[in-house]
Order: sequence, then structure tokens, then C-alpha cells
Amino acid sequence: MAQPQMRVCHIVTGDGWGGLERVVSVLLEGMLQYSDLKINVVLFNHGQLTATLNELGIETHVIQEEGRSFLSLCRQLRSWLSDKSFDVIHVHRYNELAAAMVASVPRSPNLVLTVHGLQPWSQVELLLGVKCWALMFIARLFGAYFVAVSNEIEGRLCKVLGRSRTTRIVNPIPSVPKIDEGQNLRTILGWSATQRLVGFVGRLEFVKGPDLFLRIASMCSEEIGFVIIGGGSMEAELVACVQATDLKARVRFLGQVQDATPYLRQLDVLALTSRHEGLPMVVLEAASCGVPVVAFDVGGVGEVVDGGAAARLIRFGDFPGFVHALENVLSNDTAVRNGVLLWATSVRSTFSLQGVVKAYLAVYRAAARPGKCK
Repeated sequence: MAQPQMRVCHIVTGDGWGGLERVVSVLLEGMLQYSDLKINVVLFNHGQLTATLNELGIETHVIQEEGRSFLSLCRQLRSWLSDKSFDVIHVHRYNELAAAMVASVPRSPNLVLTVHGLQPWSQVELLLGVKCWALMFIARLFGAYFVAVSNEIEGRLCKVLGRSRTTRIVNPIPSVPKIDEGQNLRTILGWSATQRLVGFVGRLEFVKGPDLFLRIASMCSEEIGFVIIGGGSMEAELVACVQATDLKARVRFLGQVQDATPYLRQLDVLALTSRHEGLPMVVLEAASCGVPVVAFDVGGVGEVVDGGAAARLIRFGDFPGFVHALENVLSNDTAVRNGVLLWATSVRSTFSLQGVVKAYLAVYRAAARPGKCK
């Protein structure tokens, strides 16, 4: 007998565009293929994610945070939810989790939280760390289910929240667009077509390590070009650093772009210099593009970067080792090309969109099960 259609509401902050937002858009696009799912999305603020979901034909409702207190935001969310009957509410950040719980009082909603990142205590302010864990513990009392995107995050969640409501579901590998003639990266940056190019793609925030990328660039051969694609709070500081050193001849900033994948696929190597990661979407995109990766071994990176010829894994803080790996990848074309094919094939199999969506469907059914044990 066919399963009745399940109504799921995703709540996500919509004014940024990074790995999390990319994951959400790919995941929701995959869920559209399932007739037994009815998806609605509440977005806190307008942004690129809003436009992307609207293009996919997904029903969205936007609540602007600007000028609102947290309680006002919760009242707006509660008002919108009041005449809806969702089987599951799926949230992706801690502020969205808090808003969903407050907006649902006194009811106990069927909550699912995907934990996309969980920085170690040594990298977060004490009060922020306490807040995040306290929210998850309260959600656990609500009967929430928790999805970890990596083994590392799953292990940490299980120690505090238990295994019965915690599961690991990886991020899905996305498809990538073809290169438009007007998007030739080397031409845009003013370099020749033969310029060897190493790239950083991500938010310019401390946890992503763009400053470490510049440190590595300063240690590499002067024949290698470096490009930083993305925006964030560290941008002015990074630009000033480059302008004040001899890096200005071989480091370029492309800035924030709507879709980085057409540029990503033109890199010779993607350098992932993060201080922590959940399961980095940009590495999945690199595999989809057939671009080799050199990455620090932090968080769940090692679950995607296998240490092969095209996916080098470096102990965090080993800058000479990172530089050696970059230069080795750039100088071993044949071995790297063969390695990329093997690595990309493995990643496509392990991180398939269909498999990820099916895993979420199982979590949704468990969360919505009548009379489930709290």
C-alpha cells in the first residue's frame, strides 16, 4: 500500500550563500522527485537561497529578521505555522531550532535537526558553545531527531544525546554546470591560459582558514597563482595582507559569486585550509568537477578526502607538508588525472543524492511516527 504524503517544513536562514545553503538547495531539489513528500520552506530573510528555491518551484515563505526581536520572529513563525499541519519540521541551524521550539509551545513538534558543523570547544566562545549544546539537549527532551553529516559529529552527539535519535547522513554530491565562455577564470584574473592555479573557495571566516591559505601561498613557488573565491568578515584584512607583501603579484580575490562551481572546475587544485569542517560541500563539488584536493585533516574531511593521488590529506598545522602536496599534485599530471577519475567515481557512489534523500525519508518517518517514545 502506498505511503500517505508526508508534509515537511524546512526552516533555514536565507540571506547567506555558503556550503550549508548549497546543501539545502541540492537536498530539496532531490526531495522534489518524491511524490510522497510535500515540501514547504520558511526562510529567515531574502537571499540567493530564496531565488534558487523559487526557481525549483518550491513553496517558500520569508520572514524578515531585520528590526525584529527574537520573540517577534517566533510570533511570526507561530502565526504562519498555526493553520498548517506539518508532519515534520526540519531545521539546519541552532537559531532556527530555538525559533521552532518557541513557536511550537505548548505543542511538541516532530523536529529534525541537521548538524552541519560542530566546532570543538577550543575553537568557540564558551557561552556560544554552551548555548548550542543546551538547545540540542532541550530539543532532545522535545523528542527531536539529530542528523550528523560526518562520523566525527555523530560520535560527539551520541556521547551527549544518545544513539537512539542520532544518525549520520552525508551531504549529497551536486551536479555542476558547464563553463560559460564569459566565465574563463584565468582571463578574468588577468593570467595566461597556462597559469597553474590553486584556489580557496568558501566563506572568509576564521574557521575556514583563509589566513592559512595565504600563509601556504607565501611558502609556495612563485610560479603558482592563487585565487580566493568568496566573501566574509575577514576580506578586508586578507586583502590588506596581500597588498602589504609580495603576494600581490600572485594572489587574486574574485569576491562573492552566485555560483562558484564554474570557477572551481577551472582550478588545478582546490586547497581546503579550514580549522574545522563538518562534511565540506566544496570538496564534493571538486570531486564532481574532477578537481584534485589538498586538505587539512579536520572534522569530517577525511570521510571524503581519501589520501589518494588526487585527494591529499595533511595533518592540521603541517604547512611544509601542505606545500609539498600542492606542488606534487601540480607536477604529476598523469598520476593525478588517473587518481581523480577513481576518487570522483567513489565519491559519486558514496554521496549520491538519491541515497541521501532516502536516508532522510527514513528519519522523517521515524520522527512522525505516532506514539513514538520521547
